[in-house]
Amino acid sequence: MTGTTEQVTDEDVALEWRRRAERPGLARVMRASQPDTLNTGVTEQTRQVVGDQLALVAEHLGHRPRSALEIGCGIGRLTPTIAAHADRVHAVDMTPAMLDQARAACGGLATVDFSCERIDRMAVPRQRYDTAVCVWVLMHVLDEEQLTAACHTIAASTRYLTLIEYEGANVPVSRWSRLRTLDEYLALMPGGEVVDRRVVDYGGDTSFAALIGFGGEAGR
Repeated sequence: MTGTTEQVTDEDVALEWRRRAERPGLARVMRASQPDTLNTGVTEQTRQVVGDQLALVAEHLGHRPRSALEIGCGIGRLTPTIAAHADRVHAVDMTPAMLDQARAACGGLATVDFSCERIDRMAVPRQRYDTAVCVWVLMHVLDEEQLTAACHTIAASTRYLTLIEYEGANVPVSRWSRLRTLDEYLALMPGGEVVDRRVVDYGGDTSFAALIGFGGEAGR
């Protein structure tokens, strides 16, 4: 693991994301130090990977996902892609200002609903979602107990998960991020098995894009 959690409180984290919500464009949810062209290109690459893995979920299920959970939807940059592959999408984020922008960007998507929630405090639904998408979110969960709670909730809430997180960074990791390996996340997700794994290149940095099945779903 890299990064530090020294003297970073929940209030500090909430304030940081409120500040980020005031940035222009994709810099709200991506690196402000990178050019817009790079952020746009990586976003398109990520949409393609998410779409490909949701298509794999449909193959494993034998039908189009009927329900999807988007964890940390931010400004909704991936929400339309998820909505194109699932009948219903429940998108959550902990920052109201981000959700306001996501609702505005996705106003024409009648199959999407939004709510302000933190994944480590979210109640496990009675019926699992067919699939979930979590992109560059868990790296910002700094507290290990909160991370464990978030991962346990995810594992109990969905049949499949597309998880994209940084593995290697060529720039110093900020105090708001903590790099972990896929194996570290899997160790916190009971019953998780990797169905598909890919690499997303972000200006020389690399992220894993793993499709994870739960409860024996990987073998179906």
